[in-house]
Amino acid sequence: MIKKNGFIKIFLITIISFLVIDFLVGKNFYKNFLRKSFVDADIGMGLYDNIYHHKFKKNYKTKNAKWGSKIYKFCTDDNGFRTFCSENIRTEKNFDIGLIGDSFTEGIGLDYEDTFSGLIEKNLKNIKVANLSVTSYSPAIYYAKINKLLDENYNFKEIIVFLDISDIHDDNVCYELKLDRVISRKPPDGKDTCHYINHDMKEKILLFMNEKLKLSYELVKIISDILEKFEIKNESIKHSVINSQKSEWTFNYNKKNYNNLEREEVINTSLQNMTKLSKILKKKQIKLSVAVYPWPGTLKYNKRNNIHEEVWKNFCKINCYKFYNFMNPFYDLVEEKGFVKIYHDYYIKNDVHFNKNGNKFIADNFLKNYIK
Repeated sequence: MIKKNGFIKIFLITIISFLVIDFLVGKNFYKNFLRKSFVDADIGMGLYDNIYHHKFKKNYKTKNAKWGSKIYKFCTDDNGFRTFCSENIRTEKNFDIGLIGDSFTEGIGLDYEDTFSGLIEKNLKNIKVANLSVTSYSPAIYYAKINKLLDENYNFKEIIVFLDISDIHDDNVCYELKLDRVISRKPPDGKDTCHYINHDMKEKILLFMNEKLKLSYELVKIISDILEKFEIKNESIKHSVINSQKSEWTFNYNKKNYNNLEREEVINTSLQNMTKLSKILKKKQIKLSVAVYPWPGTLKYNKRNNIHEEVWKNFCKINCYKFYNFMNPFYDLVEEKGFVKIYHDYYIKNDVHFNKNGNKFIADNFLKNYIK
């Protein structure tokens, strides 16, 4: 018993000492000696735009773009549009198709060859495709950016808008369209609800450890990865991934997250912005098409014909050339294999964005419908 008590005492002293050292010097020690990748993330590709809020720099090229733990190649052409790094010297202003959306359509976290935008462009031979997308875009920006590009003598035969589920949130919480110009919204209570993430207690503890106890955080990650690798522990899905306030509006609407507006009001804001886009494209005789796709929370809590899908399907009845519904192919997979399996197979781990498989799945379904 004495030996056992002595062991416990030594164990506790060791743990407490490790935590104290970690708190005092752990972050610097990790940064200087233990960090897996000593490549600093390149975040210099973004620019402010006084009409449509933000964009990419022109002719930008880097191998060190970073999203989470992923390092990937990122290149833009002479227009500031993301493209293949082998083709970034492109001054063309006449395109057959303009793809526009947010981070999903930009292809965040992946080399362009592995994104659905890149795969679409690669497979539509002899068709000129421009990717106009940038992270955190929404219908207000889709309208303002395309309106400005048309004024600058860019030409498109068709614009395909990949409407993200988060677009409703961003249009009502982050941005406001005034006189064809996008400005940042100021939250009524002064809190930044645009970038709020709905973490549960476990995630809050891990965030604290990552900030204050870096070595302990990395140790927990390593142990968790080993347990998952040997299937001792099931692969988890973060609470904030499947319970994001940006996707919950379709199945669990809380107007406190939307400046106390009713759901019909926030939907109408985006519908009005998309209607403005439709009108300017009609004047220029440019086709407008719309595509929708699911977030992880959509697949877990929602069903076919959810409100996001229905809103844009109805919008397209009078405004669109084509409506691409990528919800149903994913629901087919979930019914066959289950939500957890599909999440791990088609989404980046601990993220809402598609991985290579998810991007290929979107591209394959798009091409099948586009060619038909």
